[in-house]
Amino acid sequence: MKLITSKDNALYKHLYKIAQGKVKDEALLEGYHLSQMYKAYGQHLQGVILLEGYDYSEERWQALLADIDPHKIIILNTALFKQLNSVDSPQAILFWIRIATVASIPIPKQNTVFLDRLQDPGNMGTIFRTCAAVGIQSIYLSKGCVNPWSAKVLRSAQGAHFVLDIYTQVDTNYFLENNPLPLYITYLDDKASHLYQSSLPKNVVWVLGNEGQGVEKRFFNYPHQTIFIPQLEQVESLNVGVACALVLYEQWRQVSDGFSQ
Repeated sequence: MKLITSKDNALYKHLYKIAQGKVKDEALLEGYHLSQMYKAYGQHLQGVILLEGYDYSEERWQALLADIDPHKIIILNTALFKQLNSVDSPQAILFWIRIATVASIPIPKQNTVFLDRLQDPGNMGTIFRTCAAVGIQSIYLSKGCVNPWSAKVLRSAQGAHFVLDIYTQVDTNYFLENNPLPLYITYLDDKASHLYQSSLPKNVVWVLGNEGQGVEKRFFNYPHQTIFIPQLEQVESLNVGVACALVLYEQWRQVSDGFSQ
């Protein structure tokens, strides 16, 4: 175990940079639940950060910390620990992880979601949770999306990150030129199909756009199907996270026996 008491410590400075989102391939997971989920599914644990003086004798803490290499445990005093957290009353644990990267981003072969310049962390986390719930394995994020490994997205997704392949900074033009799957875009135009009257294929790319500007026009230059979700006229549009959940669950209902399980 390593006790750090000074903010000038080199390792602490590095951890603080991670907390500020300034280290590309590393992240801090705040709290018991995210740490537990990562231990179940993750593979790149760099360290465990604990709060000095906290009682970890409770059974759930003992189970979480079991089999952790003591050399990976870092202990911080209250002031230093709080500075690494994004909430005012943090839980007494952080997992320091390395984010897995790939040399090249694969072109999808199965049902997936492409997020075009999505900006709201809560929306992104909700979408990740929904994708994980219906069995989608990969998600593509265009340049201009919010950092998917930020504390707010991690908190909203509640561990979905660790069962998904998340590809970031995707070149939209390259993706569109090489993608073999049909594009399905939630958008109301004169060719849009009613969600609940459409026969949805098993494998498509669901394109979900920026909260304020929607999907970029270049997506419409490629073969696509627009889908509209019925709603009353007094509501201009649905939240993108809600829209994602509706289309994915309707597709899942049509093409799988998931609802009978």
